[in-house]
This record gives sequence, structure tokens and C-alpha cells, in this order.
Amino acid sequence: MRQAVLPKAYLLLYNVAQFGGWAFCLYHLLNHVDTTRSLEGTYAVAGDAVRLFQLASALEILHAAVGLVGGSPVTALMQWAGRSNVLFGVVGAVPEVQNTAAVGAMLLAWALSEVTRYPWYAANLVGACPRWLTWIRYTAFIPLYPVGVVGEMWSVYQALPFIKQRGLRSVPLPNAANFAFDYPTFLVALMCVYPLLWFQLYSFLFRQRRKKLQPAGSAKKRN
Repeated sequence: MRQAVLPKAYLLLYNVAQFGGWAFCLYHLLNHVDTTRSLEGTYAVAGDAVRLFQLASALEILHAAVGLVGGSPVTALMQWAGRSNVLFGVVGAVPEVQNTAAVGAMLLAWALSEVTRYPWYAANLVGACPRWLTWIRYTAFIPLYPVGVVGEMWSVYQALPFIKQRGLRSVPLPNAANFAFDYPTFLVALMCVYPLLWFQLYSFLFRQRRKKLQPAGSAKKRN
């Protein structure tokens, strides 16, 4: 009994903490947008907090790997790595793009997504998830996911000239390992497959939405 309670308590604490963190980020983002009437400059007011809670979300890979939650750890890793690559590898390394509107749109979409996702997880853990929260969880992604992806891609596009000029994240030859890696080329290749990956996940989320929001008992009636 105790062994079952402890993982549940840990997951509840994790989700509540992440909700609080992203709500903090969202407050500062919205306050900045309301004050300046612009998406520019949001990284300066919320970037550090976003980086912290995005880094902490790496725990979700471990949660899936050890069976604390359902889902594939590979999928969790890919989702975390994709966002982290943009946040840490690109935006964090190129000050010139940090306070652009593209980054602002990206951060705002992320924060709005997370303040609906984590409460839904927490409410399900305690068995008290209202239908309205499920509706928000599986509806908010419809506008937020495209906005976030476009913000990510545009941020990468704006940063590419600076990354290439400075040789950021690249490993040139010759070196002791006899291994070369060109980060700008990697980013361009990633941007080419982004639309396909985006469409697959977006379609999956719509299928999940139909499943989660269908009226109670409708599946049984079809059978």
C-alpha cells in the first residue's frame, strides 16, 4: 500500500510544482505583453524561469522509463529534446534573437500549454478531474501548438546566420576523435522534417481529443 502511495505522491508534487512554475512564467509573460503591447522582450523577463522548468521537465523521461507513467520514454525524450534544443541550443546561445517576437510567441504558447497540462495530470492522479479541465486540456493545443511550432522555427531561422558565423555547437575537423558536426546543417535538416513531425503529433492529439471528449458510454454504444 505504502509503495503505491509514494510514487503517486511524488508525481502529484511534481505536477503541482511544474504548474506553479509555468504559472509564474505565464504571469510575467502576460504582464510584460500587457505593459508593452508587444511580444518582444519577453525572454528578458521570463527566460530564466522558463529554462529552469524546461530543464526540470527532463524528469518526465525518467518517469516514463521506470514506469511511473504510461507512454514511451523515447517519445518523451524526443519531445523534451526538441524544445530544449531551441531553448538552450539556439535561443540561449544567440542574444540577438532572445527578445524577438518569435521567441515571445514561442514562450507564451509553451506557458499556456503547460498551465493546462500539469493541472490535468494532477487532477487525474487524485481522481478528481472535472470535465471542463479535460476540455481545456484537449482544446487549448489547437491554436497553441501551431503558434509554438512556428515560433520555434522562426527563432531558429533568425538565429542561423549568427550560429553559422560563430561556429556555435559545431565540431570541425581535424580533431582527435576524427568526427565532424555542423550545427547549422543539423538545424536546417531539422527544420525540413519539422512540418512532418508536427503534422503527425498534431493529428495524434486530435485523435486523443475525440477519445477523451466523447460522451460517456458512446464507445459502448458503438460496440
